[in-house]
Amino acid sequence: MNETSAIRLCLRSGDPRGFEFLVKQYRREAYFHALGFVGDSSIAEDMCQESFTKAYTNIPRLRKLGAFYPWFYTILRNTCLNYLRSRKPQVPDDDLVDFNADPFGLIQSDHEREVVWAAIGRLKPEFREILVFKHLQDKSYKDISRILQIPRGTVMSRLYHARKAFQIAYRQLEENNHGL
Repeated sequence: MNETSAIRLCLRSGDPRGFEFLVKQYRREAYFHALGFVGDSSIAEDMCQESFTKAYTNIPRLRKLGAFYPWFYTILRNTCLNYLRSRKPQVPDDDLVDFNADPFGLIQSDHEREVVWAAIGRLKPEFREILVFKHLQDKSYKDISRILQIPRGTVMSRLYHARKAFQIAYRQLEENNHGL
């Protein structure tokens, strides 16, 4: 079975085996995207479960066979953003400085992993998202553009600002005795 035949199976006969195939195909990727947004493993799992449930219910709205993940990602993203909106924003978007390194490349120990994830947790959701796509998932600008349904230039700009915001958050945590 492939993605197109799985979607057809869901649409034509409502057969859950088609959707099971899609879940198995994308659950890992979805989990890491959700984790990048919410920064907590159990909440990320909940976001994935909720998103797959919404997708199953709404699969008749899927317009393009073979394009499940970009459509599903929109559902996952909105689910995570709704969760995050219910919480207080954590970092202002001003006074950014240049930072072009991979934030995940800073991880050399468990402590550094905690600082990196804490810094990412302080970022706006769209910054978390773009950093996870580019540096954790190793997606190309083209792939990110397709998944987020935004122009390539917007991907590049958002990544630039996300890296700068990350640097500020990371430095603040380091200066505040790691803030953990």
